[in-house]
Amino acid sequence: MSRRSALGLAMAALPAGLKAGEPRLRALAFDGFTIFDVRAVTAVAVALFPAQGVALAAQWTAKIFALSWLETAAGRYSGFAALADAALGFCAANLGLSLSETQRRELISVFAHLPAWPDAGERLEKMRQAGLRLTFLSNLSEAMLEGAMRANGLHGLMEPPLSTDRVRVFKPAPQAYAMACEHFAMPREAIGFVAFGGWDALGAKWFGYRTAWINRLGVAAEPLMPPADATGPDLGAAMRLAGI
Repeated sequence: MSRRSALGLAMAALPAGLKAGEPRLRALAFDGFTIFDVRAVTAVAVALFPAQGVALAAQWTAKIFALSWLETAAGRYSGFAALADAALGFCAANLGLSLSETQRRELISVFAHLPAWPDAGERLEKMRQAGLRLTFLSNLSEAMLEGAMRANGLHGLMEPPLSTDRVRVFKPAPQAYAMACEHFAMPREAIGFVAFGGWDALGAKWFGYRTAWINRLGVAAEPLMPPADATGPDLGAAMRLAGI
């Protein structure tokens, strides 16, 4: 058998998503929104403000990310709930909306009760059956992540969540991504990161993780973004990343 033929057979035998010379992944860390459907925020906003709910939700989520990046750049940290409340007040005022305290609490509490995306339970079960360790690595608070896990019955599949509250710095700071290495007691080469936002996929790639970008909303890639190791509209991309 020729050297080229032998190489071709070896490449064909590699699991899907695994390149020659790469160790198989042993763990995956997920951004929360790859598993939990953030569109529920818009649904609640529309229920409260039928005419302006869509605009409120869009501005609010964008402002949350903007404030988290601002705090990270400035070396400050408020935590997700406080940041979400500040962003919500700003966006409501920007739209001329009067928010009651009850409405503010109702909107912010949505993050602790987000429904899972339809493919989440089945795909996570297959990943666990394949021997992968799984956890969340998210800007959401631990209480929010725990609440959403309970609401969707994921405690049997996922290890305790990793909130940026632990390191008091939001993603994409390297200290945030490093939590998975400490939690799993593994080098970054053995861990895959599963991102919802293109910016998060980029931050994880810069940190050194092999990364799957779950582009559920079909948005454009970040301009600085190198190709993710696996990309797709659902968790099939995470499975390909892990060679399942």
